Amino acid sequence: MIVLNATWQRVALSGLLVIPLALVIVLMTPAFLLLPFVPSGREFILTLVDKITAWARVIVPKTDAK
Repeated sequence: MIVLNATWQRVALSGLLVIPLALVIVLMTPAFLLLPFVPSGREFILTLVDKITAWARVIVPKTDAK
């Protein structure tokens, strides 16, 4: 029987959650290139980047303090 400790489970879960994050970023590339030139687009892009950054911080495993 294979037993995984919590660290490897976090790494595996983070690996699975990185795939949709990368897909969202790739699909948003045209918006990142065009929306800054629209008056309300700049604020939308900044809000979107803040949300993606918050999501990335949640899924990245933190190092254990020793």
